[in-house]
Amino acid sequence: MKSLTKLFTVFTVLILTASVYSQATSLNEYSLKFENSTTATLVGESGLIMKTTDNGQTWTEKTSNVSSVLYGVSTLGTIAVASGENGVVLRTTDNGDTWETALPGTIENLNDAEIIAGTRAIVCGNNGEIFLSEDAGLNWTDITSGTTSNLTDILFIDENRGFIVGTASTLLTTTDGGTTWNSVDLSFTNSDLNAIAALDESNLFIVGNSGALFISNDAGETWYGQMGFSYENNFNDIVFFDALSGTIAADDGLILFTTDGGQSWNPGETSSIRSGYDFYSVAFSSPTSGISIGSNGVDVYTTDGGQTWSETAAALNTVLNREASKFSLKQNYPNPFNPVTKIDFEMPADGNISLKVYDITGKEVIT
Repeated sequence: MKSLTKLFTVFTVLILTASVYSQATSLNEYSLKFENSTTATLVGESGLIMKTTDNGQTWTEKTSNVSSVLYGVSTLGTIAVASGENGVVLRTTDNGDTWETALPGTIENLNDAEIIAGTRAIVCGNNGEIFLSEDAGLNWTDITSGTTSNLTDILFIDENRGFIVGTASTLLTTTDGGTTWNSVDLSFTNSDLNAIAALDESNLFIVGNSGALFISNDAGETWYGQMGFSYENNFNDIVFFDALSGTIAADDGLILFTTDGGQSWNPGETSSIRSGYDFYSVAFSSPTSGISIGSNGVDVYTTDGGQTWSETAAALNTVLNREASKFSLKQNYPNPFNPVTKIDFEMPADGNISLKVYDITGKEVIT
C-alpha cells in the first residue's frame, strides 16, 4: 500500500492522498446503443467505452481518458456523446475512435445523454440537472428543469418533442427541442422511473423500480398502469423495435418481451445464463437480433426478437470474461471546504500520475 501526499496552493489548498493497489474486476456496463445494423457502442464503469462493428461478435475498447462511471451514451452518424458521474461528459466526432472531455459545469451524476438532431445534444442527471448543447457536446447551457429529482432517461420522438423520466414519479416534456420543460402529473404513483420508450408517436411506455410499467396512448398526456402485471424486479430499460415487438431489461436476470404492442409481456428464456446478474440496457440491430448488457460485464444475445437469450461463444471470449484493472477517483471530502480538502484515488499498480483539478465552470486550475 502506498500513500502519496502533495500540497497545492491555487485559490484553495488541496491535500491529495492515493491508495495504490492491484484489483481486477469485471466491469458493470450501463448503456448500449446501436447506430446501424452492425455497429454499437456501450459504456460502463471506470470510463469503459466499447465498440462493435459486427453486431457484438467482437468488441474493441476505446480510450476514454477518464476513470468515472459512464451511465449514458448516444450516437448519430459520426457524433457520439457519453455522460457519467461527477458531471463528466465525453464527445467524439470521428465515429468513436477518439473521445474528449467536455464539462458542462456540475458535479452531479449525469445519467443519460441523447443526440436530438444534427449537432444538438442533451444530458440529464441528479438533482434535476439538464444541459443542452448546439455543437455536438463542445459547449453546454444549463436548462431549468423545475425539479430536484434524479433524472434517469431521455427520449425524443422527433427534433422538438421529448421526454425525461426520473425518481419520485418524475416525468418532464418539451415541445421546443429541450429548451423548456414542463412536468406531467403522475401523482397516482411514487415509483422511481428508469426508462421511457415509444411504440409510435402516440403509444409510450415507462418502466421503473419494483416492476413499475406505465402506458400512454395519447402521446404522453395521460398515463395508466398495466393491469394484471406483477413483478418485483427493478425494470431498468425498455425498447421497441417494430409496431408489435419490444423488450424490457430488468434485475435478477429477467428479460421480458412482447409481441402484441405491449398489451402482454412474457419472460424470455434465459435458463442458459448464469443467475444473479442484473440487466441495465437492451438494444436491437434488427427485429430479431438484440443485445442486453449489465452487471459484471455480462452480455447476452438474442436472434429471435428477445424470446430466448444466451451467452454466445464469441461473447464469452471477447466481452463476458473481460477483466479490467480498476481506476477510481473518489469524491473530495469535506465538501464544501475552506481551505483544505482531500481526494482519494485508486490505481491498479504503482506509477506516475497526473491529476487535473477543474473549477465549476470547467476551467483547469491546476495539474
